[in-house]
Amino acid sequence: MRNHLLLFAAAGTLMLSSCTKPVKKTAENPAAVSASETLPENIKIEFSGTDNFTIKSALLKVSLYGMDEKLADAPATLITEKEYEQKSIPFTINLPIPKDAESKINPKPAGPAKYYVTISWDSDGNGKADEKGDIFIDYDKQFPTVKLNNETQKIYLKILK
Repeated sequence: MRNHLLLFAAAGTLMLSSCTKPVKKTAENPAAVSASETLPENIKIEFSGTDNFTIKSALLKVSLYGMDEKLADAPATLITEKEYEQKSIPFTINLPIPKDAESKINPKPAGPAKYYVTISWDSDGNGKADEKGDIFIDYDKQFPTVKLNNETQKIYLKILK
């Protein structure tokens, strides 16, 4: 009986010692910052596709939108957009992210925010973007959801038919 009591006490001590108290962010401990507070300055996005792409106009616009992922009917909010020049696919860009990206979303997210990118590209050079013959996001392959972190995000492209 005595051995069982010692074994039970040792197990209880191990369980309690594995619990840790949350570390608060203070001037003495600035490293205790949550992941949501430390957004990168840019997100790295890799665009690729399997079509035979012919690019006559290299100028495209990439836009980042945010929304409350729990609200199905809420409109997305434009967070940022930037123009790039690309002459071949695949390519990788660094899209700048504002530090207050989530606070720009309207209506304010009650839960986690969801982000996605869009492109607007008159790649065939006819003066009209996002029409038949232009390079466009391949929504059939994958929705262009991105995470605001340091990982490279992959977006698939195709020729709009």
